[in-house]
Amino acid sequence: MDNENVVPPAKYIFMTAACLILMISVGSAIGFHTFGQDFIQNMNKYNLAEIGRGGRLLYYETPMGEKIATVDIGFDLNSTYNSTHGVAYWFEGIDVIYGSTIIDVIQNLSKAKTVEMRVYQLNDTARFERITVKDPGSLEFRVTYGNISGMRYIEEINGIKQNVSTNAQWMPYFWNPEARSFVYITASLDRFVVSHKDSIIIIYDIFGGWPADCCSGGTWEYNEYEGALQR
Repeated sequence: MDNENVVPPAKYIFMTAACLILMISVGSAIGFHTFGQDFIQNMNKYNLAEIGRGGRLLYYETPMGEKIATVDIGFDLNSTYNSTHGVAYWFEGIDVIYGSTIIDVIQNLSKAKTVEMRVYQLNDTARFERITVKDPGSLEFRVTYGNISGMRYIEEINGIKQNVSTNAQWMPYFWNPEARSFVYITASLDRFVVSHKDSIIIIYDIFGGWPADCCSGGTWEYNEYEGALQR
């Protein structure tokens, strides 16, 4: 499959992402019901196709015949570990039934086989240390959702809420193995069906007319696939 069939041109990602985030940002002010449900549904289908998820779904089958996808998901709350380091949290090895969405994965964080913190240098995010969380129950991720015509998006995590006045948003990405890069998810999180071995990252950052620059330079605290330097 050619990369151009998997990853859309940047201008299309921008247009669809900007449209979706604009609706999320102003929704509380004008009411999501003002957007036609058919329009929202069609835009989600278009977005999924544009980022290479139009039916290309993978899973493995257990001896009992269950179709399972194992997924990793990370969260960057845009918070610091100390004065010189930031931290991202990773929940690895979450088994969900084939057909599950990102929201289903979030609701099954307790099933993660491994939970770790990646403590990275603020001045060189390619350098990070992996710290296994021995008591995963000590990490509480309270997630609340907003709703667009019956489709949900992340509104708040652990009290950190999207901010319309500053354009601070919860921005999701998935690792695209064909393109070998993280791709911004412009579709609704409860329409994005996860595949086996997917890696998802949810980032809290300012949407300045373009999604946050996640991992585009290669090595990154979210990305082991490009040979990130570890300490």
